[in-house]
Amino acid sequence: MAGTWSALTHQPTFNTSTMFLLTDGRIMVNEEATTHWHALAPDDSGSYVNGTWSELADMGIWRRYYASGMLKDGRLIIVGGEQNGDGVIDTNKGEIYDPVADTWTAIPTPPGWPLVGDASSCILPDGRLMIGGLLDGRCIIYNPTTNAWTNAATKAIRANEETWILQPDDTIIAPQCWSPFQSEKYVIASDAWQNEGAPAATLVDPVMNEIGAGMLCYTGRTIFFGSASVGGVGKTSVYSRGATATATGSWAAGPDIPTVGGQTMVCNDCPASLLPNGKVLVTGAQFLNNDWGNPIHFFEYNPATNTMAAVPDPSNNVKKLYWSRQMLLPTGQVMFSPSTNNVQVYTPDGGPQEAWRPTITAITPHTFGFFTSPDYYLLQGTQLNGLSQANTYGDDCQPGTNYPLIRMTDTSTHHVFYARTYDFSTMGVATGAALQSCRFKLFDIPYGNYDLCVIANGISSHCQAFAHNRPNKPYFIDHGLKEVFEHYGKIVFEGDPFKWRDWVVDPVDVVRLKQQVKQLQNSVNRLNSLIGAKQLPRVGQEVANEASKEKPKHTE
Repeated sequence: MAGTWSALTHQPTFNTSTMFLLTDGRIMVNEEATTHWHALAPDDSGSYVNGTWSELADMGIWRRYYASGMLKDGRLIIVGGEQNGDGVIDTNKGEIYDPVADTWTAIPTPPGWPLVGDASSCILPDGRLMIGGLLDGRCIIYNPTTNAWTNAATKAIRANEETWILQPDDTIIAPQCWSPFQSEKYVIASDAWQNEGAPAATLVDPVMNEIGAGMLCYTGRTIFFGSASVGGVGKTSVYSRGATATATGSWAAGPDIPTVGGQTMVCNDCPASLLPNGKVLVTGAQFLNNDWGNPIHFFEYNPATNTMAAVPDPSNNVKKLYWSRQMLLPTGQVMFSPSTNNVQVYTPDGGPQEAWRPTITAITPHTFGFFTSPDYYLLQGTQLNGLSQANTYGDDCQPGTNYPLIRMTDTSTHHVFYARTYDFSTMGVATGAALQSCRFKLFDIPYGNYDLCVIANGISSHCQAFAHNRPNKPYFIDHGLKEVFEHYGKIVFEGDPFKWRDWVVDPVDVVRLKQQVKQLQNSVNRLNSLIGAKQLPRVGQEVANEASKEKPKHTE
C-alpha cells in the first residue's frame, strides 16, 4: 500500500523554499529568493492541511542552499548561502533565529573561511554545528554557547556536495563526492575522520559530483540514494556501522531506483523523510547528463525488505528535482513543495512499532519568586530525540527533526496545542534507555485539563493526563507588605535572571498580546518594504529578482 496526497486548504501567497520544524509545532518556511519567512500553524484539531499562515521577522540577507540546524535551546542557525544577497558567491555570513523574540542575530564568520556557501553540516549531539569546506578537507565547529568557532579534524577529501548522516554511536557517515569516491566517518569523541571504504554501488554522478539524500532507518542501517546512471538504472547503497564508534563499518547493495515510463530515475539533490511506518519517502527524477530532471517522482524505500517502489506523485511535481523540499510533520505526514506556492501533504499508510516511540518518565514543574504558576516544566523520558534525524536532504538543506515536541489535547474541547520545548539534553539519535530531558513552557496555552504526549520524528508517545491550572492569588495577598518588599528588593538588588514579569496580569494574556503586536509589526514592515521597492528599486532587490529565476546551480 502507499500513502495519499492532500493540498493545503490555505495555500501560501508566496513561493516556498526551505522549511524547518520549530519547537512549538509551527513550520517555518523561507519565501523563495527573499529575506522573508513565514510560519504555518496547525488548526485547533492539529491539522496542518487546514493550518493558517503568519509572517515572521526578516533575516539579514536572502540566501538559498546553506548549512543549518536546530540548536539545543530551540533557536535555528543558518550559515552560508551558495546564492545570496551578500553580493558574493558562497557567502560565509550566518545568523540565528530566536522564535520567542522573533528576531535574527548575526554571528561571527568562521575565521579563515571566506567561503561557506552550501557547506555540508551536522548538529552534533552536544548542540554544536560542524560544517565542511567547499574547496579542501577542513572542518570547523560553531559553539552557540560561546558564540565562537573552533577548528575540527580535517577530512581526506573536501566535503563539497556531501550528505552527512548522524549515527547512534555519535559518529557521522559521509560518502565522498569527489575522487576516489570512498566514504569517511567522523568520530566525534576523538575529533577524527577515518576511511569507511567504498559504497557497494556508484552513488555519485562524476560529472556533477552530486549525490542524493541519506537516511538512518529504524533498522539501524543507513541508506544513501544515488545520482549516477549505472547500466541504465540509479543505484542505492546501505551502510552498517561497526561494533564500536572507531570500528570500520560495512556497505551492502541497496535496491535499484525503479524506472518510470522506461526512464532512468536518480536522486541528485533530493529530500527524504523517514515515515512513522518505517519506510523512507524520497524524490527522484529522470537522469540527465550534467543537469537535473523533471518532473519530480516519489518513491518509498522499505528497509525491512530492502526494496523500493514508486508511489503516487502529487500535482505540484513539475519543477526540477533540486527545488524539492520536504518537511516531516509532528502528525507523521510529510509536507512537500518544489519552491512554488502549491504545497501538498503526504499521509502515509500504517503506523510505528511500539519500540520506536518516545516515552515519558516524569514531568516536574519549576516555579520561581512570587509566581504561583510554574515558570517551566522539565520533561524526562527515553528516545525523546527519536531514532534518526528523519528529515534530510544533503549539502543544500539540513532540516532534521530529531528533537522532542510537546502536544497537548484539551480533554473538554479536544483542541490541540503545542508547548514550546527547549534546552534538550542531547541532539543525538537512538539514545536507547538513557534518560533524556527537555524543558517546555505553557504561557500561550489556555488553562484546563489535557492529554499530553511527547513527539519525535512524527511518532508520539502514549499520552498522560496533565493539568494546566490557573495560578493561585498573587504572593502579596498571603504575605505581609514587609516580607513582600524585602523579597522584591532582594530580587531587584541581585538581578532577576528571569526578566521580572508582571505577576498580577494573567501571563497567558500578556504573551498573546505580545505575539499579536509582533505579527502586526511584521506586516507593517513588509508593506513598507513593498512600498519602498515600488518607489525606488534597490540593487539588492534587483539581484534577488534575478537570482529567483530558475537556472543551474553554481558548482565550486
